Amino acid sequence: MNDDLLTQGYLDGTLTSEEMAVFQQHLREDGELREHLRAIAEQAVAFGDLARSEPVAAVERPKKSGRTSWLTLAASLAVLAASAVLFLSNRQPAVLTLVENTGTVTWSDGSPIAPQDRLPAGTIATVGETSSAQFRFGDGTLITLHGETELTFSEDGRKILALSRGTLSAEVKPQPAGRPMLVRTPSAEAEVVGTAFDLTARPEDTVLKVNEGLVKLKRLADGSEINVPANRSAVASLDAGSALDAASTPEPLTNWSFDFTTTTPPRDWRGFAKDGAMHASPYVAKKQDDGRVTTHYGVSVRTALLEEPLRLLATGSSVIRYRLRQEEPGSLQFMLLTHRTGGGFGGNFECKIGADELQPDADGWCEIAIPIARFEPIDSRTQLRQRHPTAAGNVITSAIVSSYREDRKLAVARFELIEK
Repeated sequence: MNDDLLTQGYLDGTLTSEEMAVFQQHLREDGELREHLRAIAEQAVAFGDLARSEPVAAVERPKKSGRTSWLTLAASLAVLAASAVLFLSNRQPAVLTLVENTGTVTWSDGSPIAPQDRLPAGTIATVGETSSAQFRFGDGTLITLHGETELTFSEDGRKILALSRGTLSAEVKPQPAGRPMLVRTPSAEAEVVGTAFDLTARPEDTVLKVNEGLVKLKRLADGSEINVPANRSAVASLDAGSALDAASTPEPLTNWSFDFTTTTPPRDWRGFAKDGAMHASPYVAKKQDDGRVTTHYGVSVRTALLEEPLRLLATGSSVIRYRLRQEEPGSLQFMLLTHRTGGGFGGNFECKIGADELQPDADGWCEIAIPIARFEPIDSRTQLRQRHPTAAGNVITSAIVSSYREDRKLAVARFELIEK
């Protein structure tokens, strides 16, 4: 169905939930389509206002902007007026409520979302690697987004989610018979009746980890399906020739290292590999209410996105170690992004180290050892600090070191998690 038919179906109220999800995605991606729909809606409102005051002689049509102008003034004016009110004032039925967030969360049009905002079907995104947001459906189902994640959602008889990129954790209440929740990614579709799971959408595949219950995973490349039970994981890639099976979720490790001098890191990690080190690259740390972004320069070790399943467990005696250097001296921010061992968001934590603590050798390299106790919750709100007080006991999904807003040519040669 093309954009004109989708738009007409939207205004007529005849789109299926699947078509609504597609239409919302098109609205997010296509500024011209948004302006086209806004102009139609404004025309309908203007017509309604005029009709209430005096007979209408003429109403200016919206500009075509290269699109088919299939709407005429005489076509479904009552429906247009109702749709205009929904579009302009967001009075569509609420589907999700933002429970809490860290960092920036934005709506389809890029505007920020605040806790307790009730949202109609649309697209939401968490901005920045350390951002997270928890949403609640009316039946109590919880969805948590982590890092740079984008999700389109609707609920019309059943919940349908489209995860275009990033990671979500879900705690799904039992769904109505015959109407399981669907979560779609570019490479897979997950069918959920009631369970707890983590799902990551990458450009080339989808990674599923089931914590409770059962999830049916379909690979879109060939339509093959597999049931993934609790404590099992599966990867559905774009390669129909690859194996699709449910592997046991590995036991967490308390000691692990990655040496950039001998091993090429996955392309999903932040930074760029060169000359035996991972060099910092810019990333969005947060987004201001006025749309401006704060950019930091850093390197991330995203253990959750390794090809071989891996879980790193932080304990009370854990130590995070780095070998790194900067071309210019300055303070550094070390961050840990975590999940609970049973799945779901575990909190984000940071340790700030001043330039005076860094003792470079003759070649400029520093050995940094940070006890887990030095990492504190990033979010300053009391209720969130009480809910996620420490990284100890959590699984580390990503470790980030940054030089804040300054590009001091930070490079990392080795990362380690050790237990003393």
